[in-house]
Amino acid sequence: MSAIEWLDHTADIGFRATGPSIEAAFCEAGRALFSLMFDIETIEERDEYSLEMSADTREGLLADWLSELLVQKDLTRLIFSRFEVQISGSEASGFLAKGRAFGERLDRVKHQAGTDIKGISYLGLEVVCQDAACTAQVLVDV
Repeated sequence: MSAIEWLDHTADIGFRATGPSIEAAFCEAGRALFSLMFDIETIEERDEYSLEMSADTREGLLADWLSELLVQKDLTRLIFSRFEVQISGSEASGFLAKGRAFGERLDRVKHQAGTDIKGISYLGLEVVCQDAACTAQVLVDV
């Protein structure tokens, strides 16, 4: 079970993405991010983008994951609706993410724009895994 919960915030927009694993939570976070910017139901899976990154913490990895997806939107005009990721590592050794994002080139007529996201904030950034669920909490700069 995966879910997105929108958070009230005075200046920015926040969300909590939850899934049965850290990978599912990261994928839901990607969906939440692009849901803010576009109606992701209109984004077809025509293109695939592979990404790989490492970070010392889960939170750093999440920020890098979402930031890289934003960079691709800005540099290549690729927008995404589905994500896959494998995450390995530990707090002691650091974390590695290898993933793919599926979508297509931005078409301003087809993909009507929503909120413009400037970046991912480290304020309030949190990844918590316990029991049978992981939650990724994110604030985005608008």
